[in-house]
Amino acid sequence: MNGFFYKDGVLHVDDVSLLDIEKQFTTPVYIYSKLSLSNNYKALEEALENKLGKGHPKLIAYSVKANSNIAVINVLKKLGSGADVVSSGELKRVIKAGINGEKIVFSGVGKTKKELSFALDSDVMQFNIESISELEILSEIASSKNKKAPIAFRINPDIDAGGHEKISTGGSNTKFGIPYKQAVNVYEYAKNLPGIKVVGIDIHIGSQITDLEPFKLAFNKVLILYQKLIENGHNIINLDLGGGIGISYGENFTPFDINDYADLIKEKFGSLECKLIFEPGRYITANAGILLTKVIRNKESYNNNFLIVDAAMNDILRPALYDAYHEVITVVEKKKEQEVIDYQVVGPICETGDIICRKASLSNIKDGDLLAVKYAGAYGAVMSSYYNSRDLVPEIMINNKKINIIRKRILIEDLISYENIPD
Repeated sequence: MNGFFYKDGVLHVDDVSLLDIEKQFTTPVYIYSKLSLSNNYKALEEALENKLGKGHPKLIAYSVKANSNIAVINVLKKLGSGADVVSSGELKRVIKAGINGEKIVFSGVGKTKKELSFALDSDVMQFNIESISELEILSEIASSKNKKAPIAFRINPDIDAGGHEKISTGGSNTKFGIPYKQAVNVYEYAKNLPGIKVVGIDIHIGSQITDLEPFKLAFNKVLILYQKLIENGHNIINLDLGGGIGISYGENFTPFDINDYADLIKEKFGSLECKLIFEPGRYITANAGILLTKVIRNKESYNNNFLIVDAAMNDILRPALYDAYHEVITVVEKKKEQEVIDYQVVGPICETGDIICRKASLSNIKDGDLLAVKYAGAYGAVMSSYYNSRDLVPEIMINNKKINIIRKRILIEDLISYENIPD
């Protein structure tokens, strides 16, 4: 695991012992490796530059929904990253983290008038438009401000990206994008609208894609559309190719190599002079974070061995929401000769679905032992809630052996303070 390793029998993050971290912070707690974030970003950047050449215009626009902590965004900003945002809240976060409008893409299927106006005032690089209604509203707002809104249409190519249906976004049964067959007509309509400047094409077919074939099919459709639009007189300067690069969560399979992805990008788009926009999220942050948790109770029931831990589905929702797998390991390294038991790692929330890992093969675990939930840097803390009136988990980042608090624990007492009992 990038940035996380055993040293002297104890799990470390960037050379800091998790036992030392646990002494300073009450579990559960999210822990991120700044080094891993940087290495993951650089790996993608270098793969693209090696294939396309450093001079080819491109932008890695980090997908903020994967992990929206401003400290994480700022690490990537310093490496040259832009941002892909899907709400005015995310836009405010990236501005706070130091990313300027010319590197921000505003996506999302339900942008409100207020959000469109704020994004226009923030001079975002591109609006990824999802419907004619949204386009017309943006036209009215931009015209009232005597501005031109740079737009691309998000095209739905009706391609199955594989993986869980709840994170597949390029099919005909999803809410996202403009149907591919309507694309040429909507671009023609947009050409003559006041306050609108057509600048690009956008496509995003899903998340956690582990096979290149769906990308090939989608990119082929982008190329066909691009040629038609150029023939019709459009000046397409941006091609937003979305995100979706999958990773291994510890299962017995290996996703495609990032260099093979870069080869595909070169094959399809290397001869074009358009700026290529990439929206990675999970690829950059997932393996840069863990969720540290403590065993409350080792419980046997019927033929099940349960480890009830102090983290729960409100802290890490993916397993309950998607049946997603997250490998769980011990902080103190198990010895090879120790007996291995298959546990269900579960939380204390009053839901049967509060399962963090259905099968964790661990050596004999005792109450109070520390466990690490791996690959928790993406869609972890960002999806947390205070269900069952639980505190919101803190987040820390390790940088050069320094432990930095990047989100303090938000106590239930703080949340209750926003509530009132009427007279």
